[in-house]
Amino acid sequence: MRIKIIVLILAMSDALLGEAVRPISLHPDNPHYFLFRGKPTILITSGEHYGAVLNLDFDYAKYLEALAAGGLNLTRTFSGAYVEPAGAFNIARNTLAPPGMRFIAPWARSGASGYAGGGNKFDLSRWDENYFQRLKDFAAQASQRGIVIEMNLFCPFYEDAQWRLSPQNAANNVNGLGKVARAEVYTLDKNGGLLSAQEAMVRKIVEELKGFDNVYYEICNEPYFGDVTLAWQHRIAEVIVETEKAFPAKHLISQNIANHSARIENPHPAVSIFNFHYASPPEAVAMNYALNKVIGDNETGFRGTGDAPYRMEGWDFIISGGGLYNNLDYSFTAGHEDGTFPLPPGQPGGGTPALRKQLKILGDFIHGFDFLKMKPDRSIITDGVPPGLTARALVQAGEAYAIYLRPLATPSFSARWTGRLEPSHSEEYTFYTLSNDGARLWVDGKLIIDDWSEHSEKESAGKIALAAGKKVPVKLEYFYNGGEAAMKLLWSSRSQPKEVVPASRFFLDGGGSERGLKGEYFEGTQFDRRRLSRTDAAVDFAWGTGSPFGAARPAYRVTLALELPAGAYQAEWIDPLDGAVLKREEFQHGGGMRPLASPRMAEDLALRVRRRK
Repeated sequence: MRIKIIVLILAMSDALLGEAVRPISLHPDNPHYFLFRGKPTILITSGEHYGAVLNLDFDYAKYLEALAAGGLNLTRTFSGAYVEPAGAFNIARNTLAPPGMRFIAPWARSGASGYAGGGNKFDLSRWDENYFQRLKDFAAQASQRGIVIEMNLFCPFYEDAQWRLSPQNAANNVNGLGKVARAEVYTLDKNGGLLSAQEAMVRKIVEELKGFDNVYYEICNEPYFGDVTLAWQHRIAEVIVETEKAFPAKHLISQNIANHSARIENPHPAVSIFNFHYASPPEAVAMNYALNKVIGDNETGFRGTGDAPYRMEGWDFIISGGGLYNNLDYSFTAGHEDGTFPLPPGQPGGGTPALRKQLKILGDFIHGFDFLKMKPDRSIITDGVPPGLTARALVQAGEAYAIYLRPLATPSFSARWTGRLEPSHSEEYTFYTLSNDGARLWVDGKLIIDDWSEHSEKESAGKIALAAGKKVPVKLEYFYNGGEAAMKLLWSSRSQPKEVVPASRFFLDGGGSERGLKGEYFEGTQFDRRRLSRTDAAVDFAWGTGSPFGAARPAYRVTLALELPAGAYQAEWIDPLDGAVLKREEFQHGGGMRPLASPRMAEDLALRVRRRK
């Protein structure tokens, strides 16, 4: 029965071409948002790690049903030009890392063995029709459920481990293409003959998906890594445009601009969506709002496995005027396509059924407004935002106000511990840092651990030979820039079980017998704004979303002062966790400043103010 339904959907999509079905587009009345199937639309989701099509073990129908049941309307998928090895980025059960022969790509397998991931090499001159049947089935299943697909065509190779698995690598295809370094793949002039194969793949995918109204194309995921040139990105955009020239309906094109934020200069005219990653705070929206295109935040992570950072990022981004938000949800895996995979502590991001419910609340909240008539305007909040909180506002002046309050994210900080270390045994010791984010360790003047990068909680190790009873200098530096802050220093040796290095082995500098380490704590990550100095017995900290500078804020109330024109209004305070209206009031206002007192809040809070008719 399912096969008959799918065939019918595919046949309908082809038949509809003659009726010039209009794919999702920018809304003509406000191009910061979408028009999809006749309705103003903002795309909000919490989607799997992009392997739904290329991973044959992944049941995407079950996954899409989970998204639809949760009221979410977007998914993102990779084409298969890029695939990851197991364990990449510390991701457990990574959907982009299918085992062995469970990887399927647009290109057909050849008769020659030797693909680095198992099985035969690829033939870049032939298509795998099973792949395209799966891709179109995926699009049809998503279409049936009202879910839009961001079809991501390419991705840079962050490390040699990914390049070793790509069909574009000459070692993995029978065509002799791609005899280049991984940083030269996405260029116009150094690609080892790959450009023609890349263009052909784009044309094939665009041809196959031409009948679907629920698709747009992203040129390349994170092109700012791996030396992906802007000229190459523009060429791929032009290939999409050229391929669709004769189509009755055209699809949107997205360009991924930067992590966090950046100002877009000289945008390509074919690009309609500008996507950012980890866009918290949502500065990217204000910086590029004047382009009158959709600004999206289509990947999150690296701030622990809890729900709060990703819920708050979504609310912040959408109330700032963004038109698309996608939390990268690691709870969707092969075997857990319903999004119930329990996340291990080291997972580089979040995703839970509870978070997806919270994002549906955001979607319901914003779609409850005539948001096409609204624009970001923080100036209507004239007073009442206490230190440690931030407020965003989306406004239709005199008619409707969407306001979001949240605690500031734990600001970035850094720490340095110094002192002397006295081992108990004369032998080689292994030291371990368990940190989120960067850590580096010097023992006896030697740098033995150097992991100075942003990452989720991660263990790094280094070895050094030490003499019993001889005190040696030790220095440990750490920085935090998002997620759940943690820093622990452990050791082990042949005679010493692995443990946190105890206070009994540390001594303060100065030659005395006082135990511990000097701990210095700095605002920011540059060690230039010291805020706190103290003696720490050991380095064994798990601050989470708190900070070494003080305890988390207790539950509290705020009174916002809003600048409102004269009129009759209704104000409702909404809990982003469950959508409950915590407080409602109606009032007649003569114009000017109006105070609105919130209910008691523990985390974030939304406010909906509308003129009464």
